[in-house]
Amino acid sequence: MKESRFKWLYAAALVVGGTILWQMVAFLLGHMFHWRPSRNLFDLCMILLHYLHVPGHVPMTLVNLLILYTMGTMVWFTVKHCYDVVKANKLVKKYHDVALSEVYAANFDLAQQQLQIVRYPAPLAMTIGLWKPRILVSTGLMDMLELGELRAVIEHEKCHVQHRDPAAIFLLALISKSMRYIPIFAWIAHKYPMMIELRADKYAIERMEQATDLGSALLKLLKQTAKPRFPLSHASFAETSMNVRIQHILDPEREVAMRWPLIRLAISVLIFIVVMGLI
Repeated sequence: MKESRFKWLYAAALVVGGTILWQMVAFLLGHMFHWRPSRNLFDLCMILLHYLHVPGHVPMTLVNLLILYTMGTMVWFTVKHCYDVVKANKLVKKYHDVALSEVYAANFDLAQQQLQIVRYPAPLAMTIGLWKPRILVSTGLMDMLELGELRAVIEHEKCHVQHRDPAAIFLLALISKSMRYIPIFAWIAHKYPMMIELRADKYAIERMEQATDLGSALLKLLKQTAKPRFPLSHASFAETSMNVRIQHILDPEREVAMRWPLIRLAISVLIFIVVMGLI
């Protein structure tokens, strides 16, 4: 899949998810303050239900349950993420090597706040932070990789920083979990991390002007059996679609085949129309 296509997928997910959320907020405001926005084409669904002799309280009950589930899940997911952020920041602060971070940040043309090196034995490389993304690297990874391999990993993570990928992953996870009734969101949230990893690999190869170091780093990380888990929304160098990425590095011209979930897409469109009509 081309980069422009998955960018459009991401934008479409945000627009559709935002539209549904706005309709729910407008519905609540309308009932709280006796204000009703102008009707839209989806109101035809309500007319259809009326002609099908569906009792009036049924759509209202469905809407209330839908809003309660959607907004409740959003609040729960956001609060949980904030809790994980606080917990993770404490750990990072505890093991953060400030002096080493400053030295390597200068070597890799990064601002001091964009690179944090932690004294941790397991290999770790990821980009974290929704508002101010930064690269997190462990000394375990630095000990395992050669300098060229480490530079390739850092260049890979730079791409995530530039595109603010942790924020994108968080938003897609938020939408897919709170709107499970639209199945295409789950598919996008599952595929998007793989596509951004391929984009970051391509960026690193272009910066390094060769693929050897990046491929070697991936193979070394692939051999690691114990992979540390990180609860935050993040873009990790070694967690997503390793086999696909290695194949892509070996053959950069090969386009990644991705089958469109046509059934999910059709169901999602139908549910979107029904939801908009109910609201």
